[in-house]
Amino acid sequence: MWSFYIVSMVCVGVATFLLLRFYAAQGVPLFVRAIAVIAWVTSLSIVALVPVDVLDSLLGTSGSITGPLDVLWSISYWSTQVLCWAVVPITMGFVDAGEFTFAGRSWAGLKDHAQFWIIVGSLSGTGLLVLLISGRLTLSNISPLALTLSNTYGLVAGVFLLGYGLVEIPRGMWNQANPEERLRSCSYRLGRCADTLEDAAAELQSVITVVEATSQPMSRRDPMRPYMDIIYKYAQDKSPFKPSMVPRDGSGRVDLESLKDGELDYGCDQAGLAELRCRTRKAVHNYEGQSASYVNAVTEAFELENVCKCRASRDYTQKGVPIAGIKPVHPHLMMYKCVAKPWVMRLAALLLGGTSFMVVWSEATIGLGRRPDVSPFSLAIHKSEHGEMGTLLLVMGPLVYMVMCCQYSLLRLGFIKVFTFRHHVVPHCTHSTSLLRNGAWACRFMAPICYNYLHVIRMQDYLASGQTMVFSKKMGAALNDVPLFGTAFNNWFPVVVLFWCGALFLNVWQVIARLILPARFQVQDSGSNEHLERGQVLIRKEQDASLRGLPIASCLDIWGTVETPATSPAKSRWFSCSQSKDIKADAASTKPARSRWALC
Repeated sequence: MWSFYIVSMVCVGVATFLLLRFYAAQGVPLFVRAIAVIAWVTSLSIVALVPVDVLDSLLGTSGSITGPLDVLWSISYWSTQVLCWAVVPITMGFVDAGEFTFAGRSWAGLKDHAQFWIIVGSLSGTGLLVLLISGRLTLSNISPLALTLSNTYGLVAGVFLLGYGLVEIPRGMWNQANPEERLRSCSYRLGRCADTLEDAAAELQSVITVVEATSQPMSRRDPMRPYMDIIYKYAQDKSPFKPSMVPRDGSGRVDLESLKDGELDYGCDQAGLAELRCRTRKAVHNYEGQSASYVNAVTEAFELENVCKCRASRDYTQKGVPIAGIKPVHPHLMMYKCVAKPWVMRLAALLLGGTSFMVVWSEATIGLGRRPDVSPFSLAIHKSEHGEMGTLLLVMGPLVYMVMCCQYSLLRLGFIKVFTFRHHVVPHCTHSTSLLRNGAWACRFMAPICYNYLHVIRMQDYLASGQTMVFSKKMGAALNDVPLFGTAFNNWFPVVVLFWCGALFLNVWQVIARLILPARFQVQDSGSNEHLERGQVLIRKEQDASLRGLPIASCLDIWGTVETPATSPAKSRWFSCSQSKDIKADAASTKPARSRWALC
C-alpha cells in the first residue's frame, strides 16, 4: 500500500518537472518556479492519497483520525488551502508589482491581496450578520460554514472544468486523425495569432515610446533618474523594439503625436515610474507569449502541409518547404504520421470517449447509490476481487483521467482571448503570473474533484455503519449540509455534468455565445473566413520567407521595413527560444542569415 503511494509521488514529481519544463519561460525566477512546483505537487499528492485511503477503508482498518494517513491528508489538504488563498496570490502580487525595492514589492503584493479579502470579507460579513440576527446561524458554526462554502465553490467549478475536459479531450484526439482538417484549423488559428501579435506589438511600441519620451527630458540629477534607468535598461535588454527605434522629429526629439493624454505623467513621482515599469514588463511578456504562439502555429502549419502532400502523393519523403533549424522527417516516421497515426488517434479517441461517457454516467447516477449501483467504476472496485495492487490501480485509473480533464481545462483557459493578457499559457513561454495562477487553480479544485470521485465509486454507500474515510473526515463533513441546498447537494448536483457535457458536445454554448456576447469574447470556430483566408495567405508568405532565409514572422513587418539577409546576419532570438532544444542546436550550428527586426 505505502509502496504504491511512494511510486505515485515519484510519478507526481516527474510529471511536475516535465510540466514546468514544458511551459515555463526562461526568465521565470527560481522562487516562482519553486512555488509553482510546490503547488502542483501538493495538489497532486491528494490524488496519490485517494487510492490508499480507499483501500484502507475497504480493508476495514479506518475509523481512527490518528496515524500516517491522517497526517498526510492534513498536510496535503491544508497546504493546498494555504497556497491557494494566501501564498500564491501574495506572490503573484509581488511578481506583478513595479516597485523598485523588495519591501515595496512585498507591500504591493500584500495590499493587492488585502483588497480582495476586504471586498470578500465585507460581503461575507453582511451575510453572516443577517444569519446571526435571524437566528439561523451561531458563532460556533461560522468556521464550518466558511469551509463548506469554500469546498462547495470548488466542487461546482470543478464539475464544470471536468465536463469540459471530458468532451474536448476525446474530440481533440479524433480531430488529430484528419491532417487536412487540422491544417484548415491551424490556418484559422494562425490568422488569429497574427492579429493578436500585431496588437501586442502595437502596445509594446506604444509603451517603449512612453519610456523613451519619459527618459529623454529627465536630467541626470533628477531624483527619479535611478528608477528611470532601471526601466530603460529593462526595455533595452528585454524588448525587441528598442528605445533607439522610437520615431523622432527633425531635432531628435520623440514624436509625441502617437501618445495618448496622460501617458507622459509617469515621471512625476516614484509611484508613476513603478506603474510604468509594471506596464513595460507586462507588454514585453504579452508580446513574447503572442510571438511564441505565432511561431508554433506557423511551424505546425508547415508540418501539416508536408503530411497532407505526402498523403496525397503516397510518397513519404520531404515535400514541404524546409524550415531553418528543423531537421527533415525520416521517411519511416513520415509514413507513420500519414498512415498509422490517424488510426491510432481514432482508436485513442474512441477509448477516451468511452471513458468519458462512463464518467458522465457515473456522475449522473450518484443519487441512486446502491439502489441499484450502475456506476461501472464502482462495480469494478466493489463487486470483484483484485488483490491490493489491483484495487489500487482500479481506483487510480479513472481518478487520473478525471484530474487530467480538469487540468486540461485549466490550461485551456490560457488560450481563450479574454484571459490571454493576464493568463497566457504557451509552451516554453509562460511567465510567472500565469504559472502561479495555474498552480493556485490546481490547489483550489483538486480536493473537490477527488471528493467527487469518492461519490462516483460509491465509497460511502459500501462502508459499514459508522465507518468513514479519513478524507471524508477532513473535507466531507463540511459538505454534509450545504446552505440553501441541504444534505443531498453532493448527490444531485453532479447531474448537472450530464447537461453540461451534452451542450458542449452539441456546441450549444457557441450558438448562445454568438447571440449574446461581443465578437471579441467569442471562441470562434475554424470556419471564420476572415481569419482562415489570412492564415492561408500567411502560410504562403512564411514559406517564401523561409526559402529566402528569413525568420518566422518576418512577413508581418511588425517594426517596419524588414532588412534583407545580406544586410542583416543577426539571428532571431524568438525563433530559437520558442522551438525545441534540437531546433536550437541545429540553428546554432547552421547559423542561417536572418532579419534583425523580425520578432526580436
